[in-house]
Amino acid sequence: MLDAITRRLFRHLLAALLVSSIATIGLAGGLQVSFATALMLVGVHFLTAAVLGIGATRRAIEPLRQLTDILRKGDKPSDLLLQELGELGTAVAEMWRRWQQVVAEGRSEQALLTAIVERMEEGVIATDEHGNVLWVNPSARRLFSLPADTLQRRLTELHLPFELLALVQQALRSGNPQSAEVQWFHPDERFLDAYATPLSVNGRPIGALLVVRDLTNLKRLERVRKDFVANVSHELRTPIATLRSLAEALLMGGKEDQAVCDQFLQAIADEAERMGKLLENLLELARLEAGRREWHWQSVLVSDCVAQVAERFKPFAERKGLKLVVRAEPTLRVRTDPEGLTQILSNLLDNAVKYTEQGEIAIVVERMETADGDWVVIHVCDTGVGIPPEHLPRIFERFYRVDRARSRQQGGFGLGLSIAKHLAESLGGKITVQSEVGKGSTFTLWLPTGLQEGNG
Repeated sequence: MLDAITRRLFRHLLAALLVSSIATIGLAGGLQVSFATALMLVGVHFLTAAVLGIGATRRAIEPLRQLTDILRKGDKPSDLLLQELGELGTAVAEMWRRWQQVVAEGRSEQALLTAIVERMEEGVIATDEHGNVLWVNPSARRLFSLPADTLQRRLTELHLPFELLALVQQALRSGNPQSAEVQWFHPDERFLDAYATPLSVNGRPIGALLVVRDLTNLKRLERVRKDFVANVSHELRTPIATLRSLAEALLMGGKEDQAVCDQFLQAIADEAERMGKLLENLLELARLEAGRREWHWQSVLVSDCVAQVAERFKPFAERKGLKLVVRAEPTLRVRTDPEGLTQILSNLLDNAVKYTEQGEIAIVVERMETADGDWVVIHVCDTGVGIPPEHLPRIFERFYRVDRARSRQQGGFGLGLSIAKHLAESLGGKITVQSEVGKGSTFTLWLPTGLQEGNG
């Protein structure tokens, strides 16, 4: 475009020069005037032609000025302006099309990257080379309870574990990725798997990326597994040792005394039954956790189910001088598995009878409406020893016992409440507990009235 303008200006000036030269000779000879006068007249003509040429050039440059202003603002030039610019306009249009395509691809990739990072379970924090925070995903905000104004703050201001800060500094200093497992105690115990790597562009460092994965649940499961193996081994060791000693006593002559023999044989039978119950509970818990238990859904009249379970435990309660009462609305029904419901109530009543020395045990059935829905609620209330507040969060854990010595004396394994909890959740319900030391406990089973067949 500029070459075309230059050529046009040159043509104007050349034409003016030629015309002026011819006019000078003609005027000097034909009009019989002095050569100086003719030259002056021609100069005026030449100047006029030059001014006209410059004016035309300015009119040609005007579209270029408009194009520059439009591109400077980031707007798209109009088709009319591009047509006026000719070949230059065609080139600008093609350049604009390619630029828009690059911008669209960049925005698409950025949106995809943002969506991936924001939905990552791991916490991600990006900083510049000076430690200023540039990017934080929602998982990192939740994990570390970060404030809303996190961006552009120093990483050291975010109250992260010191080990994570040191990991980022080491990655920036060495230029190599760093990883570590961090144990954090604020506000609760947490286990973190952290990875920090330096960021660079064309070999120039621009910052660091910190990725943190929360391993707390995995560590707890690992701890539960180890505790489970240790507890099972401990529970089996005692009866096996008892069986061995009883058998050895019989072999060493105890069988000669009929009374002693009968006593030892009864003890062997009791220990064998205890081991059988332990294995049965473990298998039941394994089936529930693996989702392999078969369910038989049907409409159950809750008062009938409660009455049957209460009748079974009534002799044990009366043997300890306890009063067992049932107060149930007679028409309440739920769609559930009757065997599962019976097992939950049996486990709750078994605990109530074992840990109540005087007073009464009451089973209360009622209907309750809450913000979570419509429920049939079964309360198992006792006047027993109660549970200290610090033990309440863990009483549904496998093998957890508030008083191990008392539980062993009562023949408990610490599995009944855990099984009851898993059964309740499989039936679409839940179990809650309230307790006060010395006054008793109330375990409440919540079953949704609208449970559909096939749940669980």
